[in-house]
Amino acid sequence: MLRRTPMRRALAAALAATVVGGLGAGCSMFEQPPAPDDTARALAAGLAKADVTGVALKGTSAQKVNAFLATAFKGMDGRRPTVSLQKVSHAEGSSKATATLASTWDVSSGASSGTPSATSSATAPASSATSPVKWSYTTQVDLSLVDDAWQVTWSPRVVAPDLRSDESLTLARTWPRRADILDRNGAKLMTEREVAVVGIDKTKAPGSAATASARRLAALVGVDPDRYAKKVSQAGAKAFVEAITFRADDPQLTRNSAAIDKVTGATTVPALTVLGPSRSFAAPILGSVGEVSAEDVKDSGGVLEAGDTIGKNGLEYRYDDQLRGTPGLAVQAVRRGADGSVIDKREVFAEQSKDGTPLTLTIDQKLQTAAEAALAKQTQRPTALVAVRVSTGEVLAAAVGPGANGATLALAGKNPPGSTFKIISSLALVRKGATADTKLPCTDSLTVDGRRFGNYTTYPKNHLGDIPMQTALAFSCNTAFISQHDKVSQDDLISAAQSLGMGEKLDLPFTGFLGSVPGTDNTVEHAASFIGQGRVEASPLTMALVVASVVKGQTVRPVLVKGSPALPAPATPLKPEEAQVLRQEMRAVVQEGSGTVLKPLGVEYAKTGTAEFGTKNPPDTHTWMVAGRGDIAIAAYNELGDNGVTGSAPFIVDFLKRTNLR
Repeated sequence: MLRRTPMRRALAAALAATVVGGLGAGCSMFEQPPAPDDTARALAAGLAKADVTGVALKGTSAQKVNAFLATAFKGMDGRRPTVSLQKVSHAEGSSKATATLASTWDVSSGASSGTPSATSSATAPASSATSPVKWSYTTQVDLSLVDDAWQVTWSPRVVAPDLRSDESLTLARTWPRRADILDRNGAKLMTEREVAVVGIDKTKAPGSAATASARRLAALVGVDPDRYAKKVSQAGAKAFVEAITFRADDPQLTRNSAAIDKVTGATTVPALTVLGPSRSFAAPILGSVGEVSAEDVKDSGGVLEAGDTIGKNGLEYRYDDQLRGTPGLAVQAVRRGADGSVIDKREVFAEQSKDGTPLTLTIDQKLQTAAEAALAKQTQRPTALVAVRVSTGEVLAAAVGPGANGATLALAGKNPPGSTFKIISSLALVRKGATADTKLPCTDSLTVDGRRFGNYTTYPKNHLGDIPMQTALAFSCNTAFISQHDKVSQDDLISAAQSLGMGEKLDLPFTGFLGSVPGTDNTVEHAASFIGQGRVEASPLTMALVVASVVKGQTVRPVLVKGSPALPAPATPLKPEEAQVLRQEMRAVVQEGSGTVLKPLGVEYAKTGTAEFGTKNPPDTHTWMVAGRGDIAIAAYNELGDNGVTGSAPFIVDFLKRTNLR
């Protein structure tokens, strides 16, 4: 065994003291280098805030990276990702490391994160009732150990996969193709059709030339020159300013295309837009589709954005949610030029949109076309025609003439029905014990509480006196029905009207009016109600349903949208035996009365009507004709005419001649 000499013991002690002293003084001789994890976590937190101040960067500065992040995130509508450190790959003793970051964005419609965070949980609350839409991915970042500190090797790919320094992220929504509105046979009514958008491209007509061109173009296409010129002058220097949109086959476009091409800056752009079969086809019912207004966007609660299209009126508006579907969401990496224009873009994330559901109507395209053709020449005053299937209540056609200017007159008009209301008055009398043969006094005139009522000027004198109720209806004697005002109350009339499908306020799945028979304590108003005047109102739809109910022998409810919930029955349903009396009366109208003009067309039941309005002496009159043939009930209305035979019956005659209805 080796013995220690005093010299050796002193040397060992000195060496030990040196080692211990060195450790105590923090000597790096045996110190381990720092781990890269903290630097990677700091980067994750900085990316979530779009601010990497304080993060050690290699080859760039925090200021430059922050500027890049501000640009890269600008198109994300205030959203920020949640970013967490997933793992770090680092060999012991190496000065290189690779960190994997996990990023998640909530790209739900309307979602934004006011307080971004770097956490391991990316579960921001959804901004709507639908499930949140998440875009998740991982990126890798290289780190280097420099002077005992880890530095991040910066790259745009740290932010998002394959992101370039000249790209920025933009959130975009992709709407599905809008669902169609179909007719009863599956034919497309409202669907995408080819159009031509005509306007001025200001890049081709700079400065004052654009305004001059706008005036020339406006004159060619029929829009207000002053208004359009102002619109063009106020638009940006590179704007395309639409003047008008034509259907691709519009004759006006064909006639003027050569002249349009000669206007400096005038451009015709092909496009697709949702339209009906023609400009007028069932337009008040189907409605239209157009770009959202600022108010629409505000009221949508984040569902809609500028540039979206929605139903603006009619069924397109009422069923907009169903037809529009659900938009998809996409994140795009966009490259822009110095002027901000898009050079190219690529999709880095997408959630597919969900198609809307088509809306199927009971309208028959051929019958609707026939109804509109029957009214096509009525340009001076509002007219309408409605055809309803008796067995089902399905609306087969609901047309308005050009003089109605697109009003919802056919289904939702509110006008006194005149003598067509005598069908209801007859039912009220039947419920008081009357039959078709019950005698009623038909006189030239009748005074009720100081108000004189008379018959129409051409009422046949040979049918005055005590006549059967059937005859009173067939020749439309006003005084015969008014004479019963003491026997039948206003409530009786209201109940009879409801039994025939008129007068109830039901929740219709479309814009429609089922008529109104208001209660009253006024004797004169009550008397006027018997002949469909006073405050009694109806639409052509209403009176078609009245006829349908009579023909079927039970109350008929309207159906326009297939699959819509059934409407409730009235409190007092129509009885078959009551309807039998009414059919007998209405058959007499065709066989011998005011409706014989319809007999050659196979019409079995009918009633004419006129209703006075205005302050002229004698007053103007609305005219009506209602008819039943087979399984079809029809009502025709004319805002102004002499009587139902000359003013409204021709519409039904024309309609029936154009169809093969049974």
